Amino acid sequence: MQQNSFGALAVQRGYLTLRQLNECLSLQNSLRQQGKAAPKIATILIKKGHMTVEAAREVIDAQKADGTEPEEEGLEEIALADQVDLSFGAVAGDLGLALAEQVEECLREQREKKMRRVPHRRIAAMMVDKGYLTSAQAKMVLKVQEKKRGYELIPGYRVLGLVGRGAMGTVYKALQVRMEREVAIKILSPKYAHRPEFVERFFREAKAAARVSHANIIQAIDVGEYNGLHYFVMEYVDGRSVGSLLARGETFEAKEACSIVRQVASALEAAWLAGLLHRDVKPDNILVTDAGTAKLCDLGLAKAMAGDPDETDPEFAVGTPDYISPEQSLGVDQIDIRSDIYSLGATFYHMVTGQLPFTGIDAVAVMRKHATEELLPPRIRKPSLPLGVNLIICRMMEKSAPARYQQPGQLIRDLDAVLAGQPPPTFRAVMEQSQPGAAGSGRKGPMLKRLRR
Repeated sequence: MQQNSFGALAVQRGYLTLRQLNECLSLQNSLRQQGKAAPKIATILIKKGHMTVEAAREVIDAQKADGTEPEEEGLEEIALADQVDLSFGAVAGDLGLALAEQVEECLREQREKKMRRVPHRRIAAMMVDKGYLTSAQAKMVLKVQEKKRGYELIPGYRVLGLVGRGAMGTVYKALQVRMEREVAIKILSPKYAHRPEFVERFFREAKAAARVSHANIIQAIDVGEYNGLHYFVMEYVDGRSVGSLLARGETFEAKEACSIVRQVASALEAAWLAGLLHRDVKPDNILVTDAGTAKLCDLGLAKAMAGDPDETDPEFAVGTPDYISPEQSLGVDQIDIRSDIYSLGATFYHMVTGQLPFTGIDAVAVMRKHATEELLPPRIRKPSLPLGVNLIICRMMEKSAPARYQQPGQLIRDLDAVLAGQPPPTFRAVMEQSQPGAAGSGRKGPMLKRLRR
């Protein structure tokens, strides 16, 4: 080995060990023997994380000072190393393998060492050293950087793109290679991957979905763990959530909302007959396709109605404050299908009025109102709302569970009638009494007055 070679100078100056140099020289030689283009040794050392860009430049400057022809070729690739590190962090975050603060921590340490001209490792090596990634995960990220698209995050599934991120993880659109069908893959966030209670909740969602086969419930396909990734493969739905549409300021026409709510009620009925409660029905958990098909998703809080009670996750309220039932807001242990019906009613309310049933300065205030404050009938906020729809929503959102629909089938019957242009059977007598000229129509009781508003 020539004493003025790049590798020799790097070892002399303490930027790397002889073992690291020999490892990269062997890799370079192996590539040449395979007939492949072999990068310059400086490039290989940087890519392997054995040298920093600054250290490589200092060795090249030393070569020039000695009158030795430096390894100028391939330095463009070295100059891009900083961008590669940024890309690595971005990809690791997109894959749900690392938290943004973990990536930023490593990049910040790099920047500080660069300013002090202190040798530092590449971000991939740093994240492995800190325990943020396993070696296998780091290799996976590097592979994704190269391919950018069509990579296999999980064996047998080729990722096609990012769908979105939630509190518990990241969802990707993917191709199930053998079946040649599109699927969705949910990856548990690294924030929770090492906490047994969250891993259990994650797998509980998959198991709950697998227990119910219904056209309006996202179907489970596969679940497992690979390279430290906890994944759940499910049916891919090409649609948007009701929540995303409401967030854009859109509202639903009464007939469209009735159709969607009727489909979700059917899904809840199937889950109920299978012995499950959803416990977190809300607009974000309802997907709607362009054809108008509704799909209920996120059974992560689903709980069997019999058996040992599970512990509520401390960082996740059982239910969402804006749509939570009174009994859930009060922390009642024994809830039933009527709680899901209430939450669906709150969702229905939001869909047709464009406003939440209750608002407050914080989540606690909103939950308190669900439990104690009288509901302002949706027809007050939207006078054009059909009386039948108004009555149905108010029944779904009664404070007392015994006053609500007692099972989804009763709700479905009323919605079917409204969709057919008929008065809902539950309220036929009340609505007939409200018609002009009906016997006794001049004497409206307090319930009728409240519901007609």
